[in-house]
Amino acid sequence: MKLANANAVRVSYVENLFNHLQDYCGEDCGMIASNAFNFPVVVDGEEGWVEIVVKVPKGTKDEEYDGYGRREQYELDCKEKAEKKKKAEANKAKKIERDKARREKAK
Repeated sequence: MKLANANAVRVSYVENLFNHLQDYCGEDCGMIASNAFNFPVVVDGEEGWVEIVVKVPKGTKDEEYDGYGRREQYELDCKEKAEKKKKAEANKAKKIERDKARREKAK
């Protein structure tokens, strides 16, 4: 995508998201960069900020940006992370049982 078109798309999405969150969701939005805005939030009495950044990636000189490939890679990364977590939890449960048995045996 040409730079001028990418800039127009970015500006359009920033404006639409900003206006939607401000007008329909009642958020106190403020611009912090040409492609970013933020608004304060309070959850369970804790204050924080949400920052939204809109990018129109170009890729590299040799390759165009592969949005679908990025989605697939993210999905694979999430699955791998979940499998590692599940394996770690299983190992932890085995260790707890092993330690419990060892303590019982030591009594």
